[in-house]
Amino acid sequence: MMKVAELVIEGEEIQKISDALYKYEDGYHADKPYMYESGDIVVLMRENYYFRISSTLMSVIIFKFINDNKVEIELVASGGKDGTLMYSWGAENSESRSIVHEIMDICTRNSWEITSIKPENLKESLLETTIDKFKKRIINPFKK
Repeated sequence: MMKVAELVIEGEEIQKISDALYKYEDGYHADKPYMYESGDIVVLMRENYYFRISSTLMSVIIFKFINDNKVEIELVASGGKDGTLMYSWGAENSESRSIVHEIMDICTRNSWEITSIKPENLKESLLETTIDKFKKRIINPFKK
């Protein structure tokens, strides 16, 4: 299942954000990211391997630089399906949340302001989301 998120960020030298996300490295990125640039548009593509589902997931981050101090970002995560069952296990949500938190950290380090995040639940950590789910189940155990 494809997951889409949208962010708007404002701050000085905001053009550095695409490079900051490109240079981000950890053990889960399968290959070196690919970046395409044309005018005020930058497209960053990267893959992550999820061990729990034995599948690779691709994320595409599209930056539209409105001016020197404002960028609109569209994030698309897809492809995290388990081989034979083609069941997602929530990898797309997890990847979207991870990238949003990565962006939030970059913004904090650069004193940039996130003026919009859609859907807003991506601001919550995975732990907060899981705790909320359990609270709802405990409060109303008969609701599916």
